Amino acid sequence: MLKIREYQPEDREKVKSLVLELKKYYPGIEDWMNKEIQRIKNKESKSLVVELDNEIGGVAISAMTRLPQKNDVVKLKTFYLSEDFREYGIGPYLLERVIDEWVKEKAKKIYVTFAEEEVEELKSFFDKYGFLFDGISPLVYRDNVSEYIMSKVLIYDKITEEKFVDFVCDYLLRSRGYKVKQRNGADVIVERVNGLKCSVNTFVRIFTEPDPPKERIEGIETKRKECGCSNSLLVSYYPVDIGTGKIDVIDGYDIENFFYPVRMMRKKYAGIIAPVKPVYADQLLYDGTQALLSPHKKSLRRDKVFYKYPSAYREVRRGSTFVFYVSDPVKGIIGEGKIERVVIDTPENLYDKYEQKGVLSLKEVKTYADTKNNKVLAFVIGKVTKYPEKIPINVIRSKIKPSFDPQGSCFASQKELDAIRKLGGLNYER
Repeated sequence: MLKIREYQPEDREKVKSLVLELKKYYPGIEDWMNKEIQRIKNKESKSLVVELDNEIGGVAISAMTRLPQKNDVVKLKTFYLSEDFREYGIGPYLLERVIDEWVKEKAKKIYVTFAEEEVEELKSFFDKYGFLFDGISPLVYRDNVSEYIMSKVLIYDKITEEKFVDFVCDYLLRSRGYKVKQRNGADVIVERVNGLKCSVNTFVRIFTEPDPPKERIEGIETKRKECGCSNSLLVSYYPVDIGTGKIDVIDGYDIENFFYPVRMMRKKYAGIIAPVKPVYADQLLYDGTQALLSPHKKSLRRDKVFYKYPSAYREVRRGSTFVFYVSDPVKGIIGEGKIERVVIDTPENLYDKYEQKGVLSLKEVKTYADTKNNKVLAFVIGKVTKYPEKIPINVIRSKIKPSFDPQGSCFASQKELDAIRKLGGLNYER
């Protein structure tokens, strides 16, 4: 069994030995680690370790900065997996756990630094979680070598359709280095200065409605040329199919990932409550302990796949919330996940594509097929969150859905999702 758990005093030598593998990048790391272990003991720093069969193969150390007026900024001091623990999907779970720990503390920002030799590997990894490049610090630990800085902003707001355009201009675009030059409703022209100090203009069109008119999407390139912009960007509250690869797209799912724990308050396609057997819930919901894909592999399911009848598609899209109701004997809602992709295909094609990410056999997947065209609906779920409190079925019926049927899936409105999160003990207000 693979565990992600808090550091214990008896871990000292194993963790120290692991961190010293970074000595080639940080010559003074041994002295630093001795002091850091004392800070962990004094609860000035937090430390999580990755353990498999009593072997510690990963560690994350983080702490609030001591800078004046910066008591809500966190530094991820160490994030490291040994060679034997890499390429198995463990890193994402460890980073998500670190972020979740500091969300509980209402941190505002998390930043991380790493040596220039690690840029190729680590920059793309942190990019996926909303960390942005902040700058370079030369000659910090070694001569002729620079340290790279990335940071992630944590936003605790709820973003409505009405506030979306302002949010995109004030947070999303600015955080990515754009300066707003011109704003005409939901059409925005932004400027970015490149490495040669030449300004590059981008035309941005922002959509707040679900299923926007096709002509509004097709008109983006025409408008870009009229404005004399070099690039175009589509930003949408809801998922949108552009039908072409010429336009970059950022949607609500991306924004919730970039600025987690921010919440999009969807009037449509909010979510679905679906039953899951206890054995599958144990494997798929991360709670510090993870089941393995198979006894001989350390691999975790970074994405989780659930199969449903195609009829469920009419009210669920990318960015919708998948609420886990665990059946007998648990009989309660225990957590949620964000739907990253919605795919409709034959059972065979879906099983070939997602076999290791799901928990069902091909025979079981076929039971969800539409009898008319032999198609199955697959929800690919990214980050999952286990609620601090289970919501039993009697509470679901008395405070959320009076007609709730535990045997089948049902759609959930944004109001119902808010009630579920409150009853489950999630508090993202700052």
